[in-house]
Amino acid sequence: MLLLRERLVSAFVVLQEPLDFYHKITVKTCYSTIGASFLKRPENHQEKAPTIQIEIGNRNGKATSYGNLGTLFQRRGQYDKAQEYQERALAVKIEIGDRNGEATSYLNLGALFQSLGQCDKGREYQEKALAAKIEIGDRNGEATSYLNLGALFQSLGQCDKGQEYQEKALAIQIEIGNRDGEATSYGNRGALFQSLGQYDKAREYHEKALAIKIGIGQREGESASYGNLGALFQWRGQYYKAREYQEKALAIRIEIGHRNGEATSYGSLGAFFQSLSQYDKHSTIENCDKTFLKIILRLKNC
Repeated sequence: MLLLRERLVSAFVVLQEPLDFYHKITVKTCYSTIGASFLKRPENHQEKAPTIQIEIGNRNGKATSYGNLGTLFQRRGQYDKAQEYQERALAVKIEIGDRNGEATSYLNLGALFQSLGQCDKGREYQEKALAAKIEIGDRNGEATSYLNLGALFQSLGQCDKGQEYQEKALAIQIEIGNRDGEATSYGNRGALFQSLGQYDKAREYHEKALAIKIGIGQREGESASYGNLGALFQWRGQYYKAREYQEKALAIRIEIGHRNGEATSYGSLGAFFQSLSQYDKHSTIENCDKTFLKIILRLKNC
């Protein structure tokens, strides 16, 4: 929850910089709206699922429900609750001897800790997941573990090791015909080449990822690819193309209710306007105002 709030607030901080006194009044209104929106607690039918599974004695179903809730809370930015439910899922999976489910819980916890910047813990859980997936012969899960470890090593600046794991993941995804996983692998490789300054290669892989995500109807992945390409174009100084892709990402995230991704898009658009302010101050202020208005209306309807 805290990180999601911080992302939205960061977006406003970035957007605030090019504005004059009168526009800062709008910023104040936005902060107030953010505060009110986060006091609301959206309900979801998934929260009732574990109780039902307990009542009917379905231990495996209970663990699955806990895992789903963990994922739900992570998407909402409620990371403490996400960890709590993923750990409950893991405990049940270990208790009933479900190695595949246990490995999935390790994967989920590894990804959670990784997203929180706790890389040592993230690596520990990802390696446990990888060992379990190899043991039970789950090739798709094995590829996912390689992907996650590759991203982790990349975030630590160990690009060679990151690339090694990403290549293993991609090879498996192509072998087993997992198009969604293949697209994710392409996206990760795009991010890797971007971090190495190889922008043409980065664009090539991000566009491959986007094409597959559109082809299979994976809207969340499609939005991520648009966001990645937007960031790449902005890095190269192609600001209007960057804006086009970031706005496509934002539209999809609003449509599918991906609040964490929505916050990321607002931050990216804020960074875009900040970069653009060096070249076109009048246009920047006008677009900041429009973005603030959209955010206010969006948060009031949350």
